[in-house]
Amino acid sequence: MITLTESSTGSSAVISPVGAALMALTLSGNKVIERVAPGRPELYAGVVMAPWSGRIAAGKWIDAEGVERSLQLNEPARNNALHGLVYDKSFEVKKSTASTVELVIEITPTDGYPHALRLAVSYELEDGELYASFAVKNLSNTKAPFGIGFHPYFSTAWADAPLKLQVGAESVLELNENMIATGKAKVSDANKDLRAGKALSEVKLDDDFTDLEFVHGIATTKLVTASGTGLEVWQEDVFKHTVIYTPEEFPTQSGSIKAIAIEPCSSAVNAFNSKQDLIALAPGETRSGSWGIRLVN
Repeated sequence: MITLTESSTGSSAVISPVGAALMALTLSGNKVIERVAPGRPELYAGVVMAPWSGRIAAGKWIDAEGVERSLQLNEPARNNALHGLVYDKSFEVKKSTASTVELVIEITPTDGYPHALRLAVSYELEDGELYASFAVKNLSNTKAPFGIGFHPYFSTAWADAPLKLQVGAESVLELNENMIATGKAKVSDANKDLRAGKALSEVKLDDDFTDLEFVHGIATTKLVTASGTGLEVWQEDVFKHTVIYTPEEFPTQSGSIKAIAIEPCSSAVNAFNSKQDLIALAPGETRSGSWGIRLVN
């Protein structure tokens, strides 16, 4: 584990090289992310999801040459390939300081994903905030489909008052029994309009929100009290989706707590097939983007 610290603000972060995962986060003394208990890989706590996030139906997709590709099914109950190829792989620590770390991995071609990519993920603590970013380069001589997402779980135990969830999204994907998108609905029509906020205790979600409200290229999701204090997750417009997941419980090393996953994602569930917001990386092309977590007053 890699521990980042910023003593001047009482902030710290714990990063695992496996999956480049954000395992724990304290901002100005507030434990907003707590480490998951050992032996719960199915929660994908804190991991980076690439070269796709979410699910690929039946693990099958058709490449640009018309060849059907088959990926390993790691969600057999729903017959899906879930959360990419690097969530359980070790990244190389490329650079590290007291408050920053850069981790790098090379995705090598396989029958299921015949492309080579170099993916770098960085975390930095600055002025009591966490900044996260990625940069990906296509090392192949063919165009590569690509998507990325991050999977942090936020504790609700640190807040001194009940929280409400506010998501600046106009639409939500309609999902079938295997959590594969079949269409898109307005959040008001789906009874999932969170733009004005809703008590977190009344929210039960495993949903992909999109058509986000970007202001100067930034969209936000907030977990705040009635007085407006809490935290905010911001994401640049390369992340066109926010997945929200509220598990029944979240096991930590010190016991079970209530938590919520707020996942900045670049593309939709099943994007290799739907192509919705899928990034197509030309040979040699690099794409990058950032998101972050900050306290709000």
